[in-house]
Amino acid sequence: MGPGGEETAAKRANPSPAGEDRLSALPDDVLVLILLRLRTPEAVWTSVLSRRWRSVWGLLSELRFSYPEPHGLRDALAASAVPLRCLLVGGLRGAPAESIATWLPAAARRLSGDLILLDKGPERYASGGGGGGESEERGALELPCFEKATSISLDLGCLGLSAPPAGVFARLTELSLSGVRFHGPYELGGAVSSPRCPCLQKLTLQDVQGLDNLAISSDSLKLVALKHLRGLWKLAVVAPLVKELSVVRCFFCDRTRQPVANISVPQLELLTWVDAYDPSSMHLGKMENLKWLSTIFLVYGREGLAQNRACLMFVSRVKVIKHLTLILAYLQTQAECPQGCICGQPSNWKTEELKLNCLCEVEIRQFRGSDHELVFLKRLFTSATGLKRIAVAFNDSVAESTTKELCKMLRTFSRPEICMDFYVYQNKVKVLYASED
Repeated sequence: MGPGGEETAAKRANPSPAGEDRLSALPDDVLVLILLRLRTPEAVWTSVLSRRWRSVWGLLSELRFSYPEPHGLRDALAASAVPLRCLLVGGLRGAPAESIATWLPAAARRLSGDLILLDKGPERYASGGGGGGESEERGALELPCFEKATSISLDLGCLGLSAPPAGVFARLTELSLSGVRFHGPYELGGAVSSPRCPCLQKLTLQDVQGLDNLAISSDSLKLVALKHLRGLWKLAVVAPLVKELSVVRCFFCDRTRQPVANISVPQLELLTWVDAYDPSSMHLGKMENLKWLSTIFLVYGREGLAQNRACLMFVSRVKVIKHLTLILAYLQTQAECPQGCICGQPSNWKTEELKLNCLCEVEIRQFRGSDHELVFLKRLFTSATGLKRIAVAFNDSVAESTTKELCKMLRTFSRPEICMDFYVYQNKVKVLYASED
């Protein structure tokens, strides 16, 4: 028997003492890896196993809590000085500002990575359910300065929030605020501008109240998304590196004041504008690098509808665009058009000359095959002399037999050099139905 065999035989003859705790003998970094695979409360509970385990959970760099007790969460954050790579707190369930303020300063001292606060539980957040309503009784929370955080995402269910009066978010690259009501004398625009957020690259504000004036000046921002900022009146953005900008239903909520905007984003490539637009008071500067434009038009909307006026004025100011996404929103559905229906206006729309010489690719979604849609597509094939590819995705209400007939009909409109792709929806997923590639 060789040396290796003798050693193995010796180990079998002298087994480890019963009850020996080999797990506790592992180094701290290995134990931390084990605890990271547990839920944070379960990891904390391991502190009762033995003296060896008492402080191991405090070495965790990621903490995730659901429906926390505020004082317990504060104590958990204060129990260690290890920098946090991620702190997620979900299920605040409409907690008052005072409750969150109990532990948030302790989080600001430790965080060196991502902060995620959710008014609803993570499981409800994932399914898109729930959400908090307006509640003045919850008070207003003053956001502390997270000097070392790299990402902050707050979904607070309409909780009052005030911007920090001082401090620099020195490492912050992403900020997302949703479901907040701004309070206090300190403006958000100043807090997210370069002097206090020198590294901020992505700013997202959604379902926000209390911002009537937002002025941002940033040398680092690359993406700005503003959606449903109720009561916004004045918007100023000076950001030379921004490549993507979205403004969606921020100005429409206040019809008593003329909206004002001064936007300077010379490197902009992608623009989504679904909002009021008046060139006399809203100035967007030069956008010579713009490649993508997305907007919306309300079909069957009454004559003079503000959204449609804004859409037409906005599109008319863009002389050349590589990609245009035009969303046609139907406010009402009808099986047949009544006499004098608005969809037949202007009266010469079927014969008016269209110049679409530069159009190369077209994608149409939710196609139903109505008479007006077919006439429009026939005109498109005729007017777009440079068309190379068209993709048509049928609405899921269209029967398969009808889909086959429509595919055959649309091919008769086409030309040999045009590639046509047809798609259908299966379980809300778009899949290829037929292709001529």
